[in-house]
Amino acid sequence: MKKTIKNTIVAGVLCAALTVPSFVHGAKAEYISAEDAKTIAASQRVHWAEGYIAQLSENYEVGSIFEGKDLNAAITLQDFKKMVQLVIDKGYDGAPDSLDREAVVHELVRIWADKTGQDLDDIAIIMMTFYTDTEKIDPKYNHSVSLAYMKNIARGDTKGAFNPKDKVKYGELAALISNTVDAIENELMSGVGMPDKGIVAGSFETKGSCTVEDDKVVFDFELISHHTETKTLQFGSGQQYEIVITDEKGEEVYRYSDDKFFTMALIYKEINPGESLKWQEEWDMTNKEGEKLTSGKFKAEISIMAAPEQDEEKIEESQLSTVLEFTLGI
Repeated sequence: MKKTIKNTIVAGVLCAALTVPSFVHGAKAEYISAEDAKTIAASQRVHWAEGYIAQLSENYEVGSIFEGKDLNAAITLQDFKKMVQLVIDKGYDGAPDSLDREAVVHELVRIWADKTGQDLDDIAIIMMTFYTDTEKIDPKYNHSVSLAYMKNIARGDTKGAFNPKDKVKYGELAALISNTVDAIENELMSGVGMPDKGIVAGSFETKGSCTVEDDKVVFDFELISHHTETKTLQFGSGQQYEIVITDEKGEEVYRYSDDKFFTMALIYKEINPGESLKWQEEWDMTNKEGEKLTSGKFKAEISIMAAPEQDEEKIEESQLSTVLEFTLGI
């Protein structure tokens, strides 16, 4: 888990903000004036969110977002998007309805549900009042805000208020993003929300579907990561997958790689927790003899030709393949 010491770090940061150091020369303590103590205390103060930023910086390139920023200043939409792209979803292209706290939290909960394979509207919540100002939360965000509380993505202030209309500050953004990552990891590790029963955290899964059209069969397939950390996959050439189609007799009628040339350069692709690598390929229904097939039952075995970047890791072959069945002539 990336942030298991986060609470310790934050606690240490908070203590640092309240501690005035003593200066010792040999065995004799030199006492300082009250005015000097105030000056030293002020110089020692650290923003409560620094712990979150430090921990995020260990795993993600977030320095460009927070460097030189006033952590109590309102965030920009551009920086929100960039944070999500850097930490949660490289391909993220969405946006909250506004930069109000309720809208930003709703968007992060929506992302959490998407990354854990769940329908946000179908997730039940505890029917209780979490905040002293719950009535100020826009009804369309109430479900998400409650769920954020339950999943430790967002909590209220020390007085128990959520302050839904306040603009999200940079310090809050660091905490919200960090908490969302933790919530995604915890959900994946628990197995809740995974696409199929039996899928275990720390594995990959290959899924696919096919559509028979007038003169072709279209295959859509993906490699899904159920790992709790970003993984880098290595492809030995430009060929990232193989598709082999067999007929009812088990005879091979098509192989994707036949008569194709692929670059020999190594290709590396990163895949984040809950994300997938997606491909689409078409078969024109022509067999190895050049004949157009118009009827019959077929099987397509799709294999992803990936290996982990780290040599000591292994991926079971079953995680990198799937078999699809389809019929022509109906």
